[in-house]
This record gives sequence, structure tokens and C-alpha cells, in this order.
Amino acid sequence: MNTFMQKKAAGLFALMLGLLLVHPVLAGKPAAASPLATDLQALVTEGNTLNSQLAGITLAADTLCGDLLHANQAANDYINNITAVEAGLSAPLSLDADVLQALEDLSAVFVSLGSEAVRLSTDLNTLSRTAEQINIAEGISAMLRLSDDIGVMADRIGEMADNILVMADNIGIMADRILLTQQIQNENVALTQASILTTQQNVIALVSVVDTAAYNTDLSSLLNSTSLLSFDMNTVVLTALNMARELARIETDVTALKDQIIATDNAMSVDAANNTLTVDQTSLATLMDLSGKTVSLATALEGYGIAIDGLAAITSTPTLYDAMGSMLHLSEDIGIMANRIGEMADQILAMADNIGVQADQIVLTQQLQNTNVAATQAAILAAQQITIAIIAAYAL
Repeated sequence: MNTFMQKKAAGLFALMLGLLLVHPVLAGKPAAASPLATDLQALVTEGNTLNSQLAGITLAADTLCGDLLHANQAANDYINNITAVEAGLSAPLSLDADVLQALEDLSAVFVSLGSEAVRLSTDLNTLSRTAEQINIAEGISAMLRLSDDIGVMADRIGEMADNILVMADNIGIMADRILLTQQIQNENVALTQASILTTQQNVIALVSVVDTAAYNTDLSSLLNSTSLLSFDMNTVVLTALNMARELARIETDVTALKDQIIATDNAMSVDAANNTLTVDQTSLATLMDLSGKTVSLATALEGYGIAIDGLAAITSTPTLYDAMGSMLHLSEDIGIMANRIGEMADQILAMADNIGVQADQIVLTQQLQNTNVAATQAAILAAQQITIAIIAAYAL
């Protein structure tokens, strides 16, 4: 009897083994990565390659400009590739662990890039004691552009992550992992911004020239528009009946302001290619006020989330669905505005030729910018957490 049972068990084991060998699903064969996960992983690989390129640079008087200019070109190419991936996104998207892991890996890449930028700026500072001033001047320009590019990369990835979230059709299923990814992204953005600030402070110490200022009119106009929008957003009272309509109206205004800010940022980028600017305290103060207003917008958005959470149980499903869509778009657009205002500050710094005179005010501006970006991101994250929880709870 024992022999029979042993033979029978052996036969069943052989049959199961055969099924596993011929059937990939039973054998646990991993599923193919989604096209989006593949594109994001390619960006991770390219980012690591750029990081290795920066790590391999040892600044010397005879190689100073060449190495940094090559790094600038690689950074520009990388930004273009990030932009191309984002431009290729289309709804609906299904999020999976591979996509979210790739986004986390991308944000970690920028922390490493920021650390390398700090190292290079420290080396440049040391080299300034012995190298020719014309080479140092070119090195300063290249370093400021590199720090700006790293900030742009981090911003674009953050914008793409928000865009992916807006297009996702399975938020409820992936809610916990999405929130973890967003938290990691925010932490890594803060680390990257800190590295960029240190890089800029190191380079600022090498410059002292004087000239005039520009862009005050454009920045003042943006500040006026942002102030009006902030007042409007903070006076809205949401109800179960009007939330979808009011949020759609606010969404239209936020998108229009975002487009104005992007247009100004893009104009500065075009000018930066062939010109230098000087900046006075009025411009710097306006930039500080602008970034402060984005905190106010994000705080209002967080308040909307709290209000909707309290009203969700008595709100019709179509109204709640539309309101959640507006909330996700608002969080994306306000995040983009905060990023682009930071980019404008970096761009002005990269173009300025009176850094030495304005050094203290520039550092103060950058520190407040970082504080305001962190506060904006925290408020946006809180609003996204509430929104995602509502989507999951009501199966929207």
C-alpha cells in the first residue's frame, strides 16, 4: 500500500512539474513591463548615466569649460527626453508597481545629481584661486546652468507624476502605493532643492559685478493675477450642489494663470540662450511674493479637499466624480506653477551679472523659495491624499 501511494504521489508531482514547465503563467513567469514603465525605466537609466558623467568630472584649469559644457548638453538632452515621454502620455492609464517604482527611482536620481553639482561647485570655488578669471567666469555660467537644469529635471518629473495620476483609471486599487510614491517624490525634491541652493551659494561667492534689472513688469503682472486668484480661491464656499461647478470655474482660472507663468518662464529661457540679465531687489521681492501666493493657492486646495470629504456622503456620484477630476487637475496645475516660479528665480540667477551686489538678497530669495515650494508641495500632497481616499471609498 505504501509503495502504491508513493508511486501515485510521485506521478502527481511529475504532472504538476510538467504543467509548470509548459505553462509560463503557472510557472510564475513575470508579466511584461507596460510601455510607460519601460519609458520611465529608460529615463532612470539615462539619469544614472548622466550622474556617472558628472561623477567622472574632475575640474582642472585646462578642462574646466569643456567638461561642464558637455554636462550641460547632456542635461539638456535629458530634459528633452523627459518632456517627450510626458508628451506621449494619454488617458486612460493603468498604474502598476513598475510605474510607481520607476517614478521613485527617478526622484532618487535627481538627489544624486544634486549632490554631484554641490561637489563640482565646491571644486570650482577651490580652483578659482589659481585658474584664469575668464575660465572661472565661463565655469560659473556653466555651473549655474547645470544647477538650473537639475532643478528643471526634478520639476518635470514631478509634473509628469501628477499628470500620470490625473490620467490613471485605477487609483483606488493603487491608492496606498501612490501616496507612498508621492511622499518619496516630495522628500527627494526637497533634498534636490537643498543641493541646488548649496551649489548656487558656492558659485555666488565667486562673482561681483554691477548692472541694471529686467522683467519687473512681467513679474508684477503675474503677481497681480496670482493675488486675485488667491483671493477668489480662498473665498469660495463649497456645497454638495455647487462643488463641481465652482471647482470647474477655479480650474479654468488656474489653468490660464499657469499658462501665463509658463509663457514667462519660456521667454526667459529663450533670452538666457544668448543674453545676460541683471536683477534688482524689486524683481527678487516679487519672486518671493509669487512663491508665497502659490502656498496660498495650495492651502486653499487643501481646504477644498477637507470640505469635500465632509460633503461626500450627501453629494451625488456624478457631482463628486467631476469634483474629484477638478481636484486632481488643480493639484497638478498649482504644482506646475510653483515649479515654474522656482525655475524663473533660477533662470534670473543664471543670467544675472550683478550677483555679487545682490548676493544676500538672492540667497534670501532662494531660501524662501525653497520654503514655499516645500509648503506648497505639502498642501498639494494633503489635498491629493484626501482626493484619492474619496475616489477609493466611493469607487469613482
